[in-house]
Amino acid sequence: MIAIIAAMQSEVDEMLKLIKNAKKVCKDEITFWEAQVNQQSVVIMLSGVGKGHAAIAATCLIHHYQPQYIINIGTAGGLCAEEEVLDVVIASEVVQHDYDTSALDGQSGLGLLFQADAALCDLCKHVCEQMKVRYHFGLIASGDQFISGDESVQLLKQRFPKALCAEMEAGTIAQTAAHFHIPFVILRSLSDITVHQNNHLTFQEYVCVAASRSARMCLEIIKEIAC
Repeated sequence: MIAIIAAMQSEVDEMLKLIKNAKKVCKDEITFWEAQVNQQSVVIMLSGVGKGHAAIAATCLIHHYQPQYIINIGTAGGLCAEEEVLDVVIASEVVQHDYDTSALDGQSGLGLLFQADAALCDLCKHVCEQMKVRYHFGLIASGDQFISGDESVQLLKQRFPKALCAEMEAGTIAQTAAHFHIPFVILRSLSDITVHQNNHLTFQEYVCVAASRSARMCLEIIKEIAC
């Protein structure tokens, strides 16, 4: 069983366009879609925004389906000048940047860090290369804050200078998957770049393109796993 956790309804909808005959199921007041791709069992779900919603979603998913792998897709804000809107970030690791016990623990109390599965990361790189999608590989920063404005960006980069992008769900999905010893990978499509003055797409234009491409990438990843 491969589980796909999507951050936006549009991404779920695009997945359902590509995966035919998905069965809608409700468990614990959460909606799942069950399907088969190349004889591989797949379940798709919507996490909702923020770490709390994502943790509940991932825990319920694992409880009901015991997936072999978790793929988490969604959007993020880029933090590096060399990035462009619609680039993909593949997480080598995820840090919960708003976890802070430094008043008690010093520097070691900044952030909770979780490692993505290396084999899944390599597979995602391969799919990006096959699809000719520009990607970056490295640290994703996750927290219950929408990072915007010079001050918040500078503070995040000061604490985690290797962070490629910032978003709001990956941290607890990674933590939950790690707790239950389930390999995971995090994919984020960049909706904006905080260090750029202007973006060439409006958010609505971006959502349509990114959701469609994320769905196609997920389908190719599933097919590669099923081989």
